[in-house]
Amino acid sequence: MDIFENISPENRDAMLECVKAYEKTFEKGEFVLQPDEGAMTIGIVIEGTVNMVTEDIWGNRSLLCILDSGNLIGETFACSQEENYITTFIAASSCSILFMDFGRVIHTCDMRCGFHHRLIENMVKMIALKNFELLKKLDVISKMQIRKKILTFLSQQSAEKGSETFDIPMGRVKMAEYLCVDRSALTRELSKMAEDRIIEFEGNRFTLL
Repeated sequence: MDIFENISPENRDAMLECVKAYEKTFEKGEFVLQPDEGAMTIGIVIEGTVNMVTEDIWGNRSLLCILDSGNLIGETFACSQEENYITTFIAASSCSILFMDFGRVIHTCDMRCGFHHRLIENMVKMIALKNFELLKKLDVISKMQIRKKILTFLSQQSAEKGSETFDIPMGRVKMAEYLCVDRSALTRELSKMAEDRIIEFEGNRFTLL
């Protein structure tokens, strides 16, 4: 999904000016958007990858989802206008983010721009797609056993790729964070699952048997 879908190139510059858009670049590990940066700012990943994570007061992190090119960041908190104390967005690679004033996005301007309604429609679709990703995460972490969490996650990945052999978009550390399990426990369980001939794997490539 593209925020600019069905908006002609000649209208994009006017649209970006209307919503006071600006672009910033970040290096891997930098905070892209933090809770204290204002509830009315949203961003779109133009290039690179961003991790949406939660972190408690002891510094324990959980990976909610991985956002690549075209994904929105910060829209949930901008829509709800609630202060957010736990969720941050961290660059998983060098990335470029297009920031917008959320208030100007959802309220059509005095110019009655024809493309503005299309922009709102596109953003609603993007929010729905992201919510779907978070529902998939909820399906994974709702499982009580590590093996069931792993199998649910790998089944989702297999269905998305349309193959029983596929690459996952994260290493073991991020996979453990995403599944909300200890990394050592994850490594042990993967080895047991391979011994039981449930899966085969090498690095980030998995095969469901």
